[in-house]
Amino acid sequence: MSRRAAILAVLGCLVLLAFEPFVMASYDTLSAVLWMQTSVEYRASTEQTYHVAKAALVRELGEPTHTAALEQTGDFSKLPTAVIFDLDETVLDNSRFQAREVASGQPYLPAWWNKWLDERSADLVPGAKNFIDFAVQQKDPVTRQPVTMLYVTNRTCDASDDHDATVEVLRKLGLPLDRPSERLFCKGPNDSGDKTPRRERCAKNYRILLMFGDQLGDFMMVPDGIDLAGRQVLFKAHENMWGERWFQLPNPSYGDWYGATGATLADKIKNLHL
Repeated sequence: MSRRAAILAVLGCLVLLAFEPFVMASYDTLSAVLWMQTSVEYRASTEQTYHVAKAALVRELGEPTHTAALEQTGDFSKLPTAVIFDLDETVLDNSRFQAREVASGQPYLPAWWNKWLDERSADLVPGAKNFIDFAVQQKDPVTRQPVTMLYVTNRTCDASDDHDATVEVLRKLGLPLDRPSERLFCKGPNDSGDKTPRRERCAKNYRILLMFGDQLGDFMMVPDGIDLAGRQVLFKAHENMWGERWFQLPNPSYGDWYGATGATLADKIKNLHL
């Protein structure tokens, strides 16, 4: 890099730091949301993930000693089978909510998110329904029962209420939800967001064939405050699961990974590989 280019790069970083709240709230998310809403590369990534998972589902149906849930123990070989999905940015596309946030120039506000949920306007992540339609047609060769779809979400919702916004949007989009209180596992009012206890509940009643998510915590317990190096350790410890029983959907617009890069823009810049 020339001296002139280096000076310009430093000045550029200083300008960004001067407008850090706007940059972090809007500009970073702008690129991510544009990619998710407009690029064929995003659609190819999600559809490819769900397409490849069809073969994995069929294979795992024939492996009664396998499970996708780290929480599953004991003899689960004769349990009925199920697939666990996260919802937001895994099955449900909320990019229009993210787009509104970017257009406002304001950071995330819980009240805006709650208003979005009440609208029941989420779309489907490309490929999700095609996979689910395929999955519900499959039967467990041991129990002869169809594969069940389970949804484990950090939305605050009430699975016992047929008029709950999340229950209604899932049904509006034609996703299977015959007994919501047994299929939809919401974040409780005193819940930290760790999905481990809810996956344990799923694993008591079903052999978990596959899991789908857009965050590391959709697959395993991730300690609060874990840094980037710690996340890499968790990833490597379960490397054999990715693409076999665990399927990750792309989400560059938000997530715990972003917080792990640091609290300020200066911290984030330090984590760039130059």
